[in-house]
Amino acid sequence: MTDVRMAIAGSGYMGRTYAESLTRYTEGAKLVAVALGTRAKKLAADYGAELEPDFKSLVNRSDVDAVLVATPHQAHAKEVIEAAENGKHVLVEKPMATSAADCDAMITACESANVTLSVIQTLRYRGVFLRAKELISQGSIGKVRMIQMTSLWDSYLPNKPWANEVESGGAILDRGSHSFDMLRLLTEDDPVSVDASVNSFSGGAWQALNGMAQVRFSKGAIAQLWMSHEIPKPGFGEDRDVLKIWGSEGLMEVQHFGKIRVLTGDQWREVWEQPTFNYITDPMNPSRLEAFYTQTQDFVDSLRFDRPPTVSGQDGRAAVEMVHAACLSSLTGSSVRLPMTRSRGGSQYDSATVPRRYIQGE
Repeated sequence: MTDVRMAIAGSGYMGRTYAESLTRYTEGAKLVAVALGTRAKKLAADYGAELEPDFKSLVNRSDVDAVLVATPHQAHAKEVIEAAENGKHVLVEKPMATSAADCDAMITACESANVTLSVIQTLRYRGVFLRAKELISQGSIGKVRMIQMTSLWDSYLPNKPWANEVESGGAILDRGSHSFDMLRLLTEDDPVSVDASVNSFSGGAWQALNGMAQVRFSKGAIAQLWMSHEIPKPGFGEDRDVLKIWGSEGLMEVQHFGKIRVLTGDQWREVWEQPTFNYITDPMNPSRLEAFYTQTQDFVDSLRFDRPPTVSGQDGRAAVEMVHAACLSSLTGSSVRLPMTRSRGGSQYDSATVPRRYIQGE
């Protein structure tokens, strides 16, 4: 079976992450070309790929089967649609787009072109979360009843300065698209309502550096997300990123960068520990890269073996819509039902208009 010929759009921190993953760890894939960003020339040279001057020339190449889009959030929709129109399969970084309306357009374009669309949600593939999901699916703690997820940092994305631009959607979209996706995954269910408050105590309100949200799911589970990028140093230490799950038959605690503990009966036991890595000083550490090359492998295999990718466009859209439901709840001070399109006082609020209304404080 021939290799899937890949191109990467974006040459920053994540572009290099995927170049390393595709060339060193992913089987059945070949990195052919790179485009976009000030570091594209060096990235292409470092990984033996050809440099293209722009996105159009990248997707016009006849020797490219699929494009991995790792550009700023606000560029995703246009680039994915253009790739689909040129017959390329697409793996796009999260958040899928900056509005659910754009997500819908991306999904439609890929369906119309009969190409595969998958969204990168690497928390699903990180060792601790991957194993936590396996344990839950195996019934180790019974039916999930309640989840509390914390993600508490003292700064916001020092390695991605463009993420501080208004058009990118702020921290709530960047971080929240990970967290809300994880809640859907672990409950194995879709949300029906979101109650949230989102703000920033320093900087512009649009950055949405802090958020608290409560989510109700259709089968009865309840989840709470506490996110911040303004926690005073030194913060909460190993309790900075923790997932606590109450099931009908036991409890589970997951440290995002550490251990999984399970309580059944009256006995806690450690079942797995994530090997340590520093994503700033050692970004190519195999323990960090595992989540990325595992998802790229899933995408490549979906093309080679003609099966759907594990993370679909609909999954990516659902995460974006949940983020925007949290923003709308914060704006209106009321619970937001999902799906979001509904009338409020004669005005139509949906996931296409919420980002603009939230950022501009309308």
